[in-house]
Amino acid sequence: MSSLKKILNSSLNQLKPVYIISSDDRYILSSFKEKFIDKFIDESIRGFNFTYLEETEDFPVVLKNQANTPPMAAEKRFIIARTGNYFSSKQSREELLISLFNNFPETTILLILVDGKVNNRLKVVNEAKDIGEVINITAPKYKDLDKWIMSEFKKRGKSIDKTSVNFLEQMFNNNLQCLESEVEKISLYKVEESRITLEDILQIVSKDRLIEDTLIFSLTDAIMSRQTGEAVKILKQMIYGGAAPLVILGTMVWQIRLLLSVKVLKEQGNSIGYIAKKLKSHQYPVKKCYGYSNNFSERELEEMLERFLETNNNIVIGRYDPELALELAVIGQ
Repeated sequence: MSSLKKILNSSLNQLKPVYIISSDDRYILSSFKEKFIDKFIDESIRGFNFTYLEETEDFPVVLKNQANTPPMAAEKRFIIARTGNYFSSKQSREELLISLFNNFPETTILLILVDGKVNNRLKVVNEAKDIGEVINITAPKYKDLDKWIMSEFKKRGKSIDKTSVNFLEQMFNNNLQCLESEVEKISLYKVEESRITLEDILQIVSKDRLIEDTLIFSLTDAIMSRQTGEAVKILKQMIYGGAAPLVILGTMVWQIRLLLSVKVLKEQGNSIGYIAKKLKSHQYPVKKCYGYSNNFSERELEEMLERFLETNNNIVIGRYDPELALELAVIGQ
């Protein structure tokens, strides 16, 4: 994130001609785009000297033509382009962009936002690096996420305690878009209060999400405690409540993988703190897995993981009814 702050703290004359910025988190890119526009593109010139492009079939043609259009009654012309795939693998007509980067006009500033990964081995990417910057930004990990959540509340004139921050992390992981939405919602509901408590959050956050997450934590606990009957009961409750089977399955696969990794690292004599840092995970789920890990052998966990992955495949290809497939996976058949 410091790379983005560096750009925003620059003056217009310090900007490089081309920036390619990629991230798996759409919120990060969208937020940076708005800040970039506010900082560098005055409202008075946006109608003539600013173009926003989404990826289309003619993306390289349109982008090159726009970049070579001179500004009107201004020093610079700005282009912001959003793409999901163009810089991830070799694309048709990329020679147009290679040619553009080799002869880039001094009067254009080009910002390309990539939803996903950039393939740094591509020639077009390396040509862009020669005149600008290629930056990959990841969502903040849990240590930095604490600060991010607190700062979002602070922007809205609120303070929040650590317990409440941890709860929001567990609810939404590092999905910044969801977190920002919930922070905004909580702040609006509690507009008169300056301090946000856990009780406030429990009253306000998405009720459906809260119920679903609570149940899936209970389902996980039942499976890890070998309480098969209870696990099936919770599973049925979730499905009847409208939870998507593939979402449940995805969470279970993630949990089993985490449990297996924690077990391996625990048996090597590592602490909970070290394991959480090694796996880039919050200490809360790691601590739970640390406690459950003695209930299973590595072989049992590998077989369980294989069973749930096979269940996912059976549901996707339509071989079995999703509810039945999930139930069989939970009871170990």
